[in-house]
Amino acid sequence: MKKNRLEKLEAVRGFAALYVVFFHTLPQKIYLGGINIGALFRFGPEAVIVFFALSGFVIKYTYERSKDKSFRYYFIRRFIRLYIPLLFIFLLGYLIKCYNEGGVASPEWGTLLGNIFMLQDVISQKPNVISAAYMGNGVLWSLSYEWWFYMLFFVLAKNIPAGKLNKWVNIIVITGAATYLIYPFIVNRLAMYFGIWWIGVRFAEMYMKGEPITMRSILPYAYVLFGITAILGLNLYLNYSWTKIYSYPLVAYPFIELRHFIFAIMVMFGAVIWKNLKWVGFNTLFGAFKYLAPCSYVIYISHHYLVVEATYLNFIPNKVVEYGLYIILMILFSYLLEVVVYDRIRKKLIG
Repeated sequence: MKKNRLEKLEAVRGFAALYVVFFHTLPQKIYLGGINIGALFRFGPEAVIVFFALSGFVIKYTYERSKDKSFRYYFIRRFIRLYIPLLFIFLLGYLIKCYNEGGVASPEWGTLLGNIFMLQDVISQKPNVISAAYMGNGVLWSLSYEWWFYMLFFVLAKNIPAGKLNKWVNIIVITGAATYLIYPFIVNRLAMYFGIWWIGVRFAEMYMKGEPITMRSILPYAYVLFGITAILGLNLYLNYSWTKIYSYPLVAYPFIELRHFIFAIMVMFGAVIWKNLKWVGFNTLFGAFKYLAPCSYVIYISHHYLVVEATYLNFIPNKVVEYGLYIILMILFSYLLEVVVYDRIRKKLIG
């Protein structure tokens, strides 16, 4: 029974990864029977929020089940999991650039170092960003958040008594949001978004303790997210002029942060409602996507090169066939890298 419940997380992870691919690939207008179904694929940023919540659940779940709670054990496993596939994607992006330029291209050392130290974000959509995503692979912005969430989680879990942990997280995320009004930058942005990641942690806590997951049980944390959302609403009001700076204001500061937190609240309440409805229809809608979960990380970080910017099959006259093949080849590549190559490297490094 527990395995089946966790398989739902896997199915959502696989779906979210493929959804992001469609978000970046499909045109905004696809009419079918006079209805624009392309609008259904305009919520890529929301799919990333789902990743954050799932990550919080998985990290809390695996950390509590681990016998070794040392920083060395935790750091090495998180580092290898995140960085080994990513280094291959860095190399892929660089080789493609060399091919396009017809020779040895600049490796863009400054941006590469910024990404290696997980300081990247979408520089064209947020203020005071330290580093752009490497080689234009915009989805890498979320990896910097993930990495620092991992580190912050360990510090808090190791040094704060369990009974006070949620209180400290509430203070951190609210402080991050409040200071974001004054000067938005990487530290308070990460602190604020940690509140979304913590949704998964809270669900994992209740799940492992066998506590009922109800509207009443999640309401205390919902109030924290409501507070952050209110602050971000004020931020949108105060800094609305920024929407005229960016080409796509709905996915840029100061709108995107508000959009993320509103959706995070919807995810939290939606999960509780669907659970209480005994997950009716879940397997029909999402069940098959669990097969993509083992390679979903590489699907996410590779699709910019292997689908969105791919042109090697552009001789095919039918775009549906062309991009369908890109997606199939991307999935095969992702499986080989994440399930075969990464797994072998991981076993050699840590057994």
